[in-house]
Amino acid sequence: MKNLFLFLALVFITQNSFSQKKESENSVQIKNVISTFMQCLVKKDSVKFYNLFYDKPEKVVWCGVFKEKTQQERLKKDSSKKDNFSGDYKTFYRSISDSGTDEEKFYNIIIKEDGAIATVIFDYSFWENNVKINWGKESWGLMKINGEWKITSVIFSYETEKYNPEPKKRK
Repeated sequence: MKNLFLFLALVFITQNSFSQKKESENSVQIKNVISTFMQCLVKKDSVKFYNLFYDKPEKVVWCGVFKEKTQQERLKKDSSKKDNFSGDYKTFYRSISDSGTDEEKFYNIIIKEDGAIATVIFDYSFWENNVKINWGKESWGLMKINGEWKITSVIFSYETEKYNPEPKKRK
């Protein structure tokens, strides 16, 4: 009986250790893209930053939508303001690269990939000179092109911290 119990315990432990998912090489590579993105803003490295994206800038989707409280404040100043905008990653980089210390922080990151395409969804906050400016949710589309993951789309919501402070993150 004791031997049967030990055998069953060993089988259970072995099966559990093999059934745990190991992180895929693709997920590791995508996490490296995410990390490089954040580092490029801090280090002001436009070459590395631009290299993260699909090599046809006009084909990369870059769209944002203002969240409700921020949009309401914007409409108080100009009732014709649209609640969304589009641009491109080069314009984004140039708009932040000249001013002080910039940082974008990502958390609650979820990666879904099949080896050829990927979606990354996360919460973000954008900081300028150690002050949080805005926050929201962001979603990237990526494709693996010639063995490298490239960002092909960036869509995000935008809430201004001074109009609606980001809720505290749960531990």
